[in-house]
Amino acid sequence: MLLYRCLVLGGLLLRVGTAAAQESTFQLNLLLKAAPQHVVVSGYWLEVEKRWNQQPRHSFIITPQLYTGPTGQPDVEAASRRIARNESVRGAGLQVQHRWYICAAEAVYPAGLYVSAGPVFQHFAVSRDEQGWTEVVDPTGLPRYEYRDIRRTETINRYGASAQLGYQAPLPPGRVFLDLYAGVGWRMSQSSHSPDSESGSRYQSGPSDYGHAGFYVPAGFKIGVALR
Repeated sequence: MLLYRCLVLGGLLLRVGTAAAQESTFQLNLLLKAAPQHVVVSGYWLEVEKRWNQQPRHSFIITPQLYTGPTGQPDVEAASRRIARNESVRGAGLQVQHRWYICAAEAVYPAGLYVSAGPVFQHFAVSRDEQGWTEVVDPTGLPRYEYRDIRRTETINRYGASAQLGYQAPLPPGRVFLDLYAGVGWRMSQSSHSPDSESGSRYQSGPSDYGHAGFYVPAGFKIGVALR
């Protein structure tokens, strides 16, 4: 009897939540968000969410990404990059997602419990100074080798996809909100080097590193504002 009552109660709550989500009418349809946690690896993510007018609980999300500045090393052991100096990263990326609000919150813009999924592509150029042998031409025109600082660059292309569960929470008063999310994803990575002196990527120490490939857990928060 207890199990039956629990099932009935669960079914009623699900129907109420679904009905509330279906009856929700959002007035503001364009949202702008920032994901500050990526700044630790010199990444700047700006997310734009646009609600589909024909489907009130669905929205389309595009996230351009810019990377510029010193490399962050949240996953790396200090010894693995001890010989590198003046590391910097330049890059860009793009993530596209479809979002479905399972249960909408009371707000004039899309908010509530949601699931989202979509692909992502990223391109990085990570540079560093290292000492090594390089060929130079002396004043007589003859080649010789010198042991000197060399600027090495690793170019990384990374692509994959992820699915996330999250909650977009209104922060009264006004149009500001907080977006909390966690999920699972998979990505592949390809790298090349200049000068071509090594193979593989040296930036695969963990899921926050630039060349990481395989399973990862996208999780964090975003701060946003509803524009119109």
